[in-house]
Amino acid sequence: YLQCSFFPGLDTVKVTSFKIYRYGLPLKSSVLIRGRSQMRLREGIIFSLTLDNQWQGFGEIAPLKGFEGIAVEEYVNNLRQFAQGLTPRELPEELNELFQEIDSYPFIPEARFGVETAFYNAIARKLKKPLSHLWSESASSVVMVNGLLQEEGPLEPAVNDLLRRGFQSIKVKAGGVVKKDVERVQAVLELVNNRARIHLDVNQRWNYTDALYFARAFNPRQIEYLEEPFEDVARASEFFRKTGIAVALDESLLGEKAAKIREGVKAWVLKPTLLGGIRKALAMADEAKKNGIEVVVSSSFESGIGLFSLIHLAAALGGNCRAGIDTLKYFAKDLLKEPLVIQEGKIAVPAKPLSEGGICFENLSQIYADTVSGKNKRV
Repeated sequence: YLQCSFFPGLDTVKVTSFKIYRYGLPLKSSVLIRGRSQMRLREGIIFSLTLDNQWQGFGEIAPLKGFEGIAVEEYVNNLRQFAQGLTPRELPEELNELFQEIDSYPFIPEARFGVETAFYNAIARKLKKPLSHLWSESASSVVMVNGLLQEEGPLEPAVNDLLRRGFQSIKVKAGGVVKKDVERVQAVLELVNNRARIHLDVNQRWNYTDALYFARAFNPRQIEYLEEPFEDVARASEFFRKTGIAVALDESLLGEKAAKIREGVKAWVLKPTLLGGIRKALAMADEAKKNGIEVVVSSSFESGIGLFSLIHLAAALGGNCRAGIDTLKYFAKDLLKEPLVIQEGKIAVPAKPLSEGGICFENLSQIYADTVSGKNKRV
């Protein structure tokens, strides 16, 4: 995969301004995040920069747990201080130096994702190319999507809706009480009746003994994999040898040890927002490919602006890469005028770069602006 360091035809451009917005998008109903906290309003930040006063790019900063622990102002300051250093800077065709600077800057991970995607979207507009073509010369035009079955709500209508929408793979969110999870997955398998593959996302809410209990209730062929079944990731290979059920790694990948486990690991679930950017995700996808591990590009409940970049990332990684982006169905409002629509379990990769004309600015509140003249103003 290309690391986006060289763009013929880019010429020399300058960052001439940037803006920071906030949003709060209501959800249709409360969503349980990692089995712990109820989310009713999705809050986040949109970072926008402009190249040569005309090529605008947008990136999203959306912490999965909202702004708990880190104040909004910390994210804003993180973005502002970095961007002020870039404002008068010329960006030549060879952009390694720029991306090395992004890599070395002490970003909060979610902020790094927002800055990188803003740059890439602006460059895609300048070059009149789909975003995914900056990362791969053979990007897919369609991406397969995993259907999402949340743990709350009536089961049968939710499963039937996913089947009606054509999903070939369904991600079932575990509740954390293993006996109830067994009953629930048995019910899902009966409803699905071999029309889709099933995998379970546990978010480390079981212990190792719970996972063995679950595995004894099923034929290994019925379960595609268990995503983060328990916290002790070092036992993943042992679990696979005992049960024949593979695991997928998600939050464990934020540590260094998990990425070295090979036996029994079927997939890596890459969340660029949490990993700290597109380039980190590209490097990890390369590592996964070398080791025969599948890749799922996954949402952290971003708005359509963040999902736009994630869809293009999945497209750049090729036809075998699935996307965990069946999350916009929970939003009562979005930031894109033209909704990203999943049909027959797939999503068509947008052919045009993201532009300001496609964004619902009425759902955004500008909180900071900076121009090349150095006249900063807080809005």
